[in-house]
Amino acid sequence: MQFKKYFLVVCSFASFLGCRSISVNKSAMHTATTTPVALGVIGIHENHMLNTDFQVTTIPTYKKGIRVGITPTTFDKTTFKAYKNSSPNNPQQITYIDSVDTKPQFLKIELIDWVSIISELEQGYNQQTIEYLKRQQDAEMISSVSMSVSPQIIKEIQSAEAVFLVNKNYKQYELSLVTDGKSHKTIDFSDTTIFGYRLSYFCWGENDKRRVSLFDIVDENDNCPKDTYKNAEKAKEKINYLKL
Repeated sequence: MQFKKYFLVVCSFASFLGCRSISVNKSAMHTATTTPVALGVIGIHENHMLNTDFQVTTIPTYKKGIRVGITPTTFDKTTFKAYKNSSPNNPQQITYIDSVDTKPQFLKIELIDWVSIISELEQGYNQQTIEYLKRQQDAEMISSVSMSVSPQIIKEIQSAEAVFLVNKNYKQYELSLVTDGKSHKTIDFSDTTIFGYRLSYFCWGENDKRRVSLFDIVDENDNCPKDTYKNAEKAKEKINYLKL
């Protein structure tokens, strides 16, 4: 993967295109899913009485790395409880004592380069995903995760110039750490614990060929931009109405 070229392009056009991040806070974080989740996947989210559930329905292919934002965050009672509920065996061996001033940290990781995500989804190798999204208006993308990793990995991520979500192999992702325009280390999600996540949904509108096209991906609590719709069929009806 030619990270150097891609990294320079991202940096050059960031101010023009506007990499847009999603604000994540504890009150908005979904936890206690009954199935594993991953950053960048698409599925259906359901709220049940005792837990939430996110069923992955499609895993897009990202042949170009997707830039992510990293925010080291200190555990508190609420987030540590969410971590322990997600992984009772405490695989990262996190020790949290409320009375001790120095608390362990976790990472909030969020997709920020929506222009590249939309471009990737529109490629031929993701055609089935796009067709699925047009039919399923309730589909959402996991756009941010709260993730526990070892202190060493936190240091390595913080020291990188940029971090990208990339395809590891068929239908799996990993994080690539980039310095001096080159990937120097990858982090497998199997070595982490994701205990919280946030969602975004898809907005459809009319392109310059008067066809329904993916225009935006917005936070779950936001509205689609003007003249775009969460329901692709509604966008299609609008186009057909204007043709009359």
